[in-house]
Amino acid sequence: MKQRAKVMLVEDDLDWSNGLQMYFSKEAGFEIVTCVSSKAACMSALDETPVDVVLMDIMLGDADSSGLDAALDITHKHPSVKVIMLSSLDDDDEVFNEAFLNGAYDFVYKNEFEQIPEVIAGAMKDQQTKYGPRLKKLIYDKKKKLLTPYDVVLLKLIAEGKTQQEIADMNSVSLSAVKKHVGRVLEKFQWDRSTRELADKCMKWGILE
Repeated sequence: MKQRAKVMLVEDDLDWSNGLQMYFSKEAGFEIVTCVSSKAACMSALDETPVDVVLMDIMLGDADSSGLDAALDITHKHPSVKVIMLSSLDDDDEVFNEAFLNGAYDFVYKNEFEQIPEVIAGAMKDQQTKYGPRLKKLIYDKKKKLLTPYDVVLLKLIAEGKTQQEIADMNSVSLSAVKKHVGRVLEKFQWDRSTRELADKCMKWGILE
């Protein structure tokens, strides 16, 4: 007998989570073996409960991290796990594209949740999705073009944990010059979180190579 795929659901809306579990409780191709509501809980659960697929809500109720952040971390820490993004957003191409850059296998709109079994089946067969690889390359190239060679050096140093003062001393420039350069990089990416987080993301995206 063919083994059912083991699935983790990451969803902060309890009603939606319960509804999906009930709807797919008798699904022949997969079983939802665990449900969590945050990125932190997801990463912790993956260390304890091996799964084949993660159904990941894009909009988690966590001010510090989203489903997109979680997808990127899963891709790097658990590369064999397929991440399928779930979203009620239907007009945000930037989010859609970044999901693939962050390693998502595919993307399902919540109002089309009946497609989930078919997408999971494709993931288990490692089938290439229609848009994923192309969109991933498109956004990868777009983000890589934002960086000058010195931007790459700067972000690598930040990713290594160097402070702006240390970077200034290493390059024999003023702290204010480094701060201005950091500001320009943040502006290029329209980034409003910490510079270290951006550097870590760029490293995981592979655009600092």
